[in-house]
Amino acid sequence: METITLDGRKFRSSLPGGPGLASQYDYLIEYLSAAGAFVVLNDLDGVKRTPVQRAKDLFTQILLAGKDHILAGYLTEEGKVWNRKDADANAERFAAITDAIEKVEMQKSMAMFVTTLLSAPW
Repeated sequence: METITLDGRKFRSSLPGGPGLASQYDYLIEYLSAAGAFVVLNDLDGVKRTPVQRAKDLFTQILLAGKDHILAGYLTEEGKVWNRKDADANAERFAAITDAIEKVEMQKSMAMFVTTLLSAPW
């Protein structure tokens, strides 16, 4: 399980197929759907993508839609149980991060998440 430090707090990731609450996965699916992720994952837009292009397009869709809620959907602060209220607050805090190292960490975490999405059964 990945651990990442953001905004001075440690978070652990719950990637698809791993541990996580049903409400947490519902939250992720809600924001992934709004981002158009399932359209890209399943070529529902009629575009035939190579695996590399699918990964690039998926990553771009998530960034365009606002990655912060998706990050907040799969990251849980250490010592806490994930819940929607905290996730929404974390999404706002993640969006306000200005530290260059933390921004890189968010990008790396999102890349790992996208890689996991590509291999998950949707």
